[in-house]
Amino acid sequence: MRLAFVAACAILAAVGAVGQEPEFTPLFNGTDLTGWQPFGGEWSVADQQIVGRVSGDKSAWLLHTGEYSDFEVELEFRTPVPANGGLQFRSHWLPKEPVPQGIPQEQLVRDMYGYQANIDPKQLEATGAVVAKHGDPPLAIASAEAQAALKPTDWNTLRVRAVGDTFEVSVNGAISCRVTNDRFVRGAVGLQVFPTRDAPMTEVFYRNIRIKDLGRGGNWRPLFNGTDLAGWKVWGEEKWSVQDGAILGQSGPKQSEGYLATEERFKDFHVRGSFKMLGAGNFGLFYHATIQYDEKQYPVIAGVQGEVDPNYPGPTGWIYESYKRGWLVQPDLTTAASYALRVGQWNEIEIRSIGNRNQTWVNGFPVVDFTDPAPQLFEGSLALQLHTGGVDGITWKDIFVKP
Repeated sequence: MRLAFVAACAILAAVGAVGQEPEFTPLFNGTDLTGWQPFGGEWSVADQQIVGRVSGDKSAWLLHTGEYSDFEVELEFRTPVPANGGLQFRSHWLPKEPVPQGIPQEQLVRDMYGYQANIDPKQLEATGAVVAKHGDPPLAIASAEAQAALKPTDWNTLRVRAVGDTFEVSVNGAISCRVTNDRFVRGAVGLQVFPTRDAPMTEVFYRNIRIKDLGRGGNWRPLFNGTDLAGWKVWGEEKWSVQDGAILGQSGPKQSEGYLATEERFKDFHVRGSFKMLGAGNFGLFYHATIQYDEKQYPVIAGVQGEVDPNYPGPTGWIYESYKRGWLVQPDLTTAASYALRVGQWNEIEIRSIGNRNQTWVNGFPVVDFTDPAPQLFEGSLALQLHTGGVDGITWKDIFVKP
């Protein structure tokens, strides 16, 4: 009855939300760059406009400090002289791949990862086109209607609406493209200026930048009620409690291995949860898990683990099959994904398993997309792990699942 009641509440909440979208809120105050962070180039404010300038051969970005999953964002842009710009979304500023090893992290060259709705009046099909990362081939080009609606040197309105893995781009009210892509699930909104070969200085002007934060679309339902551990079962002698609305896991007297597992079992699913590691240790979010006690009353788990590890760069988000095949995808410290963890802060891990396809994200950034040629486990609980040596503990909150 309890699970049916939770599901019913989630459905009613979703129905009640129809037609009740939030209002647009401004991202730019018209006066200065409060709330924005530049990465390269020259960014300034004049006449209630953000002006991006770049020369040479390096791109420049200006990211808003907020992060969004589902949203609708709108801005106006102008390129008095043909120039290349863009609206970044679900974006991340991380080391450029392949990441060299053995040099100080502060010396690593960084790059922008995330979607971009392009601005380039020199190419008719480019303004309103979408790429999954700057420099990649487009996921979609601008429609004939959007090309006809573009005003090359005047002010134009660019809008992006993103819900789940689907987003729509329009130029001056004309639909430019609709795209389905699940590479990035959360990140920052930003502006971009890219140098052009035929001009010593490239300028793009932006104004009236505003957003609707739509939260997370889909039929997500909570697995943790914020009050107690109803719906969960403790395995082992490690300590699990609820403090300040979050699950706190700490090592018990044995400083051994323990789990907090859902009573409900899942086959195909999408799960996400926020975690904060309190220091040294090793942790994880298991799925398709079955736990049993051995003859010494030690909890033994069969399951696949989304790794949660305090090392940086490190393996958080990679997947490991306990007591069977080990790492299903070997962690790779030359990738930007190994830097997606935010040390000492709240982080989010997200896992989707459908059939034999397994995907993970850390803070909205893709880590693993693995199609298992010989899956061993197909159904089981979700479980939080305290591994041997996890004496400093971990906190979890905002744990949601959808089928």
